[in-house]
Amino acid sequence: MRELRRGAGRLRRHAVASCAALALLAGCGSADGSGSADGGGTADDAGPLSARQAEATLPGAKAAPGWKVTVEPVAYPQKKARELRVARCYEGPEECSKPRVTGVSALAGGRGRPRLDFVLMAYEDAQAARASYEPVWKAWSGQSVEPRELDLGKVGDESDAVSGVSPSLVDGARTAFVQARVGSVIMVTVGEAGAGVELPKTLEKFATLFAERAEQAQDGKSPSVTLDDVA
Repeated sequence: MRELRRGAGRLRRHAVASCAALALLAGCGSADGSGSADGGGTADDAGPLSARQAEATLPGAKAAPGWKVTVEPVAYPQKKARELRVARCYEGPEECSKPRVTGVSALAGGRGRPRLDFVLMAYEDAQAARASYEPVWKAWSGQSVEPRELDLGKVGDESDAVSGVSPSLVDGARTAFVQARVGSVIMVTVGEAGAGVELPKTLEKFATLFAERAEQAQDGKSPSVTLDDVA
């Protein structure tokens, strides 16, 4: 596979095995960790999110009215996230040890809408997240099937996206994957859709929602952006 370029606001494509990647997450319980969303600063200045803040950032029922929650937002300190297999660790054990917190959630839109999975990795600071961005992207995009670049526009501080054949191999089904970084947080949004179901625009809206909620959390605010707020 050719090397994909990274650029500010440029998103890339590859298909990703979302259902297989996150299949074990449905049994997760509530998050550990402490910390409040009160304070100040910016995403680049912020320290690591707590598990509680990460859980509040993940898209759920309040963030996506009209969508069914199939995995409630949960987040754990990294050691526990790895024990529970919430942290998938495609990037290998050394790189997987670098986040302070990992969290997940999932939504289903019902007939005519895709299934969406979300992964949040919170690092010590923005510098640590920047250093891990490329290895994480390489590992997740390496799950791709017949990848093609997908340009969704600018999401967060840096982002990439890919799209391709669904690993289910159902005729016409597609999977798309977006990775974005905001400050000290790397976020993965994965969409799975059947033939005739619109995917790129939906994925872009949810990736933007995810990124804006992460920015709010790192600004010391309670994440409140909903899908209705995203253009």
